[in-house]
Amino acid sequence: MSHTHEEWTESNLNHYQSAHSSRTKSERIRNEADTLMANCASKTQRSQQEISTRLGSRIEDCNSWRADLQTELDNNIRENGLLKETKSELEHAIAETERPLRINNECIKNREARISIDLVKDEVENSLEREVENIKTYQQRMQKMLAKVNQQIETNHSMQDKLHGDLEHKDMALEIDRDCHEMHNDAIDIKHHDGIEEEDVSGSVPQSWAKFSKNNVEESQGAGRSSTRQLRYDVNNLINNAASDMSVHWNKTNRAFTDRISEAQDAHRNLKSNLILTKNEIADMERHIERIKQNIAAKDPPLRVAQTRLKKRTRRPEVENCNDGPHSKLLEEVNELMNCIKHLEDKLQEANHALQDLLKNKERLEHNIKVKANSLLIDRQKCMSLRRHFPYSVVTTKYY
Repeated sequence: MSHTHEEWTESNLNHYQSAHSSRTKSERIRNEADTLMANCASKTQRSQQEISTRLGSRIEDCNSWRADLQTELDNNIRENGLLKETKSELEHAIAETERPLRINNECIKNREARISIDLVKDEVENSLEREVENIKTYQQRMQKMLAKVNQQIETNHSMQDKLHGDLEHKDMALEIDRDCHEMHNDAIDIKHHDGIEEEDVSGSVPQSWAKFSKNNVEESQGAGRSSTRQLRYDVNNLINNAASDMSVHWNKTNRAFTDRISEAQDAHRNLKSNLILTKNEIADMERHIERIKQNIAAKDPPLRVAQTRLKKRTRRPEVENCNDGPHSKLLEEVNELMNCIKHLEDKLQEANHALQDLLKNKERLEHNIKVKANSLLIDRQKCMSLRRHFPYSVVTTKYY
């Protein structure tokens, strides 16, 4: 079938128009694609640059917190080391309290050997009791303080673990972020990870991330290092106060011993003086008794003479047996002699009683001298020889 010229012309025009339209569309698509590729390239470059910048900032932040964490960990370890030294000093101070306590107990035990009237509850015994009570009080206080120190050391270890764990995580994150920061389009280890953008990264946000490390640092500074410094200061004061207070009690007890020894020496000296005087009086009394006995014996011959005279004169006969002057005087002489002998015998008995009393006092004085000598031996030699120096040597803790 043949076509008309008009159809042929129209067909050509349609082909021209269709080709033009296709070319125009193609050119538009090419232009749009060029623009899109340029925009995508620019966005990709800007995004990669921004990501690199943010990674750099993140690395700086992480490094900053890492430095703070490392500094705090080092400070915590150092402070805890000082606390361990303080603990050793406190343990030494506790052990040292056994020395004055042992001597105190020895003094109390020694003084139980006092005898008789000297087994008295005196000021020395009261002072020894106060001394041992004071020592035991400080032992209890130091044991409680030691428990606090041990608890603080455990707390510091726990905080060190937190800081160390935070540091390990920071190091892992820094290694990853540095690797990401250095990554580029020509890297050989890059590949597709389908769906990675949907992975959960809700472990933290920048604010909670920073707050986590901040809390670790602040907790270590407060409940850790600050509490540790205060505890070391408290231990230092306790050890020094214990040494000072126990020394004061020790010296007070020593003064009580000195006063008691002086008192016992005075009593011992006075007893010995009284014993000498009593012995002298016994000797005098024994000599005096002998004199009385001799005097009584001396009155016997005159009495026998007088009585014999009276007897003989009774033989006078009748009226010659006269109650004359010689008879009266003989009667008077016999009565006088018998009276004198009676008084002398009474005085002899009294003197013998006095002598027995003197002998009993001599025995009591000698016993009490032995009692005082025993007490002086105990207090002066057995006790004070142990108490010449305060047996408490401690190392003053350092606080800085």
